[in-house]
Amino acid sequence: MFINIGKSKWMKIILFITTFAFVGTAFVALIIYKFAGNIQGVAKVNGKEIPMAEFYYQVNLITRQMENQGIDTAPLKKQIYADAIRNVIDQEILFQEAQKEGLEATKEEVKRYILDIDAFKEGGKFSKSRYLAFLSQINLTPSFFEEILKKELSIRHLLTIQKVGFYLSDDELDTYINKQISKITGEFVLIKPPEYRPTQKEIKQYYKKNIKEFSGKKGKLIVIYQISIKELGAEKAQKKAQQIYKKLKNDQQISEEKGIKKIFEDVVYNNKINLPEKLKQEIKNLSSKKRIILVSEDDSYYLIKYIKDVSQPLPIKKVKDKIISQLKKEKSEKSVQKLYKELEKIVKQEKNLKNIAINYRSKIKKIKNETAQLLGTEYGISQEDLGKIVKAKPGQIVGPFKTPSGILIGKISKIEPPEKESRKDMEKLLKPILLESKYRTLVQMLIDKLKEDSEIIINRRLLQ
Repeated sequence: MFINIGKSKWMKIILFITTFAFVGTAFVALIIYKFAGNIQGVAKVNGKEIPMAEFYYQVNLITRQMENQGIDTAPLKKQIYADAIRNVIDQEILFQEAQKEGLEATKEEVKRYILDIDAFKEGGKFSKSRYLAFLSQINLTPSFFEEILKKELSIRHLLTIQKVGFYLSDDELDTYINKQISKITGEFVLIKPPEYRPTQKEIKQYYKKNIKEFSGKKGKLIVIYQISIKELGAEKAQKKAQQIYKKLKNDQQISEEKGIKKIFEDVVYNNKINLPEKLKQEIKNLSSKKRIILVSEDDSYYLIKYIKDVSQPLPIKKVKDKIISQLKKEKSEKSVQKLYKELEKIVKQEKNLKNIAINYRSKIKKIKNETAQLLGTEYGISQEDLGKIVKAKPGQIVGPFKTPSGILIGKISKIEPPEKESRKDMEKLLKPILLESKYRTLVQMLIDKLKEDSEIIINRRLLQ
């Protein structure tokens, strides 16, 4: 019954689990992850390890999607890795739930799905050579590709069952339409907190406290050990090099002794360092994936170990504007919150909008037959607050409402509900969008609940 689920033209080659892109949901659970460095996979979910192949598959998908949008992915490695980890964990917990519910896709389903993919057909029939050529292009083995399909088809079975009985009520639709095209007549006053200008002392303190944020020139912190063939002899030097290599690999302490010494431990930003040319060339190849390199010379062995990436902080002059902007933002958020609490008390007592405006030296703006949608866009009012405005009665003071630039308070003269024709047009436009949004919210709630009930351990090495 589930064979044809999700077979749009966009799903013919690789299934994408759309739940992983769900954003803006009404509920996001607080998930506490455990971190470990002793697991081989990307993560362990309820005792089952997720292989690294799935992680790198997700990394490649995310990277390609970003690059197709013209995004430079080079500086976004950490974000891409974090997104890929989240994706594989979400996929695994949904797959495990599908297994519990008896909804796991069979090998026969996967086989029939592959046989039905047009990209793998030649003359209307499945072509094994075309199938293998495609997998070769994206560096996947048939068994791994089939495991991916099995997982994702199983998840689609689970989500299809979740969708049974799902609907959007007339009240939900009416409420949203009213928040868009009801017409409002009244007066509004936007009260802004005092403008804040950070002092030079505050700028310097912020710079020192957050200096890691202002990374400039990139470099690598490395250490180099020299094992002298001349002093130890060829055979002994080779054995010592092997022993030190193992110790470096296991992050063990290296003791200096006859013929063995640490000749360098510092940050390398470029090749302008006093080291043999061969070493300087090999340092370029060091990374978190290739942490140790052995270099052999006529008179010595050299072991170079990568410790971590570092960056030279940008001077305060170059980041001053950024610091001022951030300090203003932080101060503004606190000031707006303080102002909101203050006005919340005043609005309960003061029913004259003009008095509030005078006390806070703000101007009243009159609006006439302006749509709620336009009002919301103009001031940055949330959908929840718009709902309170369109439900207000004539003469009622509404607010206070937080906006990006201050606190909004209004007095309503008249609210006109949407006209029938406008309502019908808006309903046609919004219904599919709201259905999709509500479904995404429900699926995200399912994912968050499953995460709360699961034991999840992440390989910490991937986040370093």
